[in-house]
Amino acid sequence: MAWLWVALCAVGGGVSHANEPVGELELKAAYIFNFIQFIEWPDSEADSPQEMGLCVSPFSPLKRPLSALEGKPASKGRTLRVKLLEPASLRQCRVVVLSNADVEPALRALRALPAAHGVLTVSDELTFVNPEIVIALAQRDGRIVFGINPDAAAKAGLTISSRLLRLARAGK
Repeated sequence: MAWLWVALCAVGGGVSHANEPVGELELKAAYIFNFIQFIEWPDSEADSPQEMGLCVSPFSPLKRPLSALEGKPASKGRTLRVKLLEPASLRQCRVVVLSNADVEPALRALRALPAAHGVLTVSDELTFVNPEIVIALAQRDGRIVFGINPDAAAKAGLTISSRLLRLARAGK
């Protein structure tokens, strides 16, 4: 869990905040940041060699804490770019954080992309389980937990580290 502490410091801005309690939303943003470090994406012509797009629902309560990740180093030396989710420009996203209000339009847009599109879908407290969501975050008994759907990851062309898979809660 040392990698989680590093992310919390990165999201919080440094060690000077270590004694302050971390809110649920900031903690979820830290989890999402760490997921990126443990996932391999397929190469794509649409990818920028310098940037990785993280698109967040305009309705998501995670919009603000995820925006704090703007410019942080991401996978393979890329810089994280946080954008508002627009299903029409989904190709610019490598990570999509969904909220209830935009799940169906976003998933419809993803279905229109070619197989192994390389988009990681992360849900935050969805009221229903969808087999196309790769990672589902939830709060249970005062803790943040997550489930990973390996079939959805394979369909998206993503390779998830076995270390991250071991940390995931069985079943979503």
